[in-house]
Amino acid sequence: MTSLPIRYARSALLSAVLMIGLAAPAQAQLGVAGGLNFESAGDIETSTNDNATLDNSTGYHIGVVYELGLGAATLRPGFFYRRVGEFEFSQGALPNINDPRFDVSAWQIPVDLRFTVLPTPLVSPYVLAGPMVTLPRGEDEFDDVTEEVSYSLNVGIGANISLPVTSLKLQPELRYEFGATKFIKDDFEIGGTSFSPQDSPRFSAFGLRLNVIF
Repeated sequence: MTSLPIRYARSALLSAVLMIGLAAPAQAQLGVAGGLNFESAGDIETSTNDNATLDNSTGYHIGVVYELGLGAATLRPGFFYRRVGEFEFSQGALPNINDPRFDVSAWQIPVDLRFTVLPTPLVSPYVLAGPMVTLPRGEDEFDDVTEEVSYSLNVGIGANISLPVTSLKLQPELRYEFGATKFIKDDFEIGGTSFSPQDSPRFSAFGLRLNVIF
């Protein structure tokens, strides 16, 4: 039976697809996007001091976006792969694991609503906000540690830059993601060792992104 969080994630993706399909072709544009994310998701804290620290917390994300023009506002669903970082467990926490370091990545479905602040011909500043569904993924034994789905809220600022003589638009952005739900389980086991985190981390990160709209 499909779990409730997965059904929510699929519903969010289906809603984005339906919005794309209902948009008028003249108002919709496809694009690619990518950038860096500077994670502040936090560490895995346990009562036994067998903790895991988020190292190498500068990651990246890459994906596709689809813009639906709504006048001064624009709806922009997307689909991204995100490399989050690496959790490293403290010395002796995992005696049966030779290298207690595990990468974490995620598939993400953001739905941004951006509002133009100053509609000038070539450069138009804007603000944005919107929800995001995240499907976390851990490598090897860490795969069972992550939740099936996590939810976040994105806010940010950017500028829509129209390139002369072409239909291309560049959109550099500064973003921040607020984690609404945790992405690490309350109880998990790795290599025969059980953990019960006191404070499971959530996805929180500053991001620099460049969207290229065709």
